[in-house]
Amino acid sequence: MKVRKLAIRKIESRNFSAKNKITKKRKSKNAKDIMEKHLESFNDVFADMINVLVFGGKEVIGENDLEDIDPISYFIEDKQIRKQERDVSKKWINNDIILSFIGIENQTKIDPQMPFRVIGYDGVSYKYMLANKIPMCPVITIVLNFSMTRWTKHRNIIEEVNVCDELKPFVKNYEINVIDIAYLPRETVNKFKSDFKIIADYFVQMRETGKYEPMTDNIKHIWELLNLMSILTDDDRFKVKYYEENRKERANMCTVIDDFIAKGEEKGKIEGKIEGKIEGEMYTTIRHIKNLAEKMHISIEDAFVMLGVSDDMQAKCRPLIHDGV
Repeated sequence: MKVRKLAIRKIESRNFSAKNKITKKRKSKNAKDIMEKHLESFNDVFADMINVLVFGGKEVIGENDLEDIDPISYFIEDKQIRKQERDVSKKWINNDIILSFIGIENQTKIDPQMPFRVIGYDGVSYKYMLANKIPMCPVITIVLNFSMTRWTKHRNIIEEVNVCDELKPFVKNYEINVIDIAYLPRETVNKFKSDFKIIADYFVQMRETGKYEPMTDNIKHIWELLNLMSILTDDDRFKVKYYEENRKERANMCTVIDDFIAKGEEKGKIEGKIEGKIEGEMYTTIRHIKNLAEKMHISIEDAFVMLGVSDDMQAKCRPLIHDGV
């Protein structure tokens, strides 16, 4: 009886732990979303991106011509207040006159719902101007596609809804502005002057050759750039712990990769020393689990719970147990 009560407490504890992991996962996702937008929120980077992608490389917008807009807006749905959030949004101002509201949306995969999302973002911006009696100006949204696939479909409303021929003349076919970063011409990439040039260069190289030869251009916002690269590419070479600790003032992608390789070699030496110890602990755990399951006539999973084996160790042990180790 005591054994069963202990098992129940262990299971309840595991369920509580699982809920905590979900909460932590949500917090992690929120942190990831924030870091994804951080680099582009710098005025020098934002202005450079718009100057190249919209104005063909002409320096039309200066970094001092931009002001942040709250990216969060609210609406009522099912009698509840809900929010929607742009990735990055700024006002372009010249001589105290607002010339445009400009938003940037990052996508690592093609989203068929993007035209509807952009309508929502743009509509809220126009409504904001009306509500605050701001002289009306154009709202522009640029969708940056960071996937290795061209965004050829799902670019407008008509593609996403069933419309009979009689209604088509009356349906406003809202079309989104998509930039396929990996397919930018080399001459376009070379027009960038900010840290975004490094990001664009990476995606173009990976699409063309599958390999990355780092640029020698110095990085201005190194911590933010490496965070964004890590998120967009899921590439270990751009992990930022080293630069969080050292905050190097001047660096380029060559030094980043070199540091990664050096750290990797050192890490390999350390891992080699502890690998034998971990393997020994794993086989000891398996032996205890199997003995407990046999003596108590319980399942392997219940034995894991009763012994309080960590999720990580369970994942390592299960394949070996099933293989009859």
